Amino acid sequence: MDEAMFQGKIVRLIAIEKKPEEALDALCAHYRVEKPTLRIGLPKGEKKALGCYVHKERAIYMSSEEYLFDPYVLIHEFYHHLRHVNGKHRGTERHARDFALTFLRNAQTSGDRPL
Repeated sequence: MDEAMFQGKIVRLIAIEKKPEEALDALCAHYRVEKPTLRIGLPKGEKKALGCYVHKERAIYMSSEEYLFDPYVLIHEFYHHLRHVNGKHRGTERHARDFALTFLRNAQTSGDRPL
């Protein structure tokens, strides 16, 4: 499976099949990293974010169940996990956005539209 097809599959798993844990399993296998914990609700001090990654816990927090099925938010936070476990911590917001948008674009071109 090429990269664009893989990315389309991830978006489909999250948005259409409602299987974010399975999507995380596939992402972690693909990028060869350990799986972060996935939690609903934000950690203390976070009030406005749709999702966030807490590197000390290696956990992705989603503000609500609704965002658990939002491929942009989940893939964006996974990117932060990927950067952390690979030892790179700087300049990641723009890169996380671009990483997630690439998945969404490839899902559209491969016919795996999230909505």
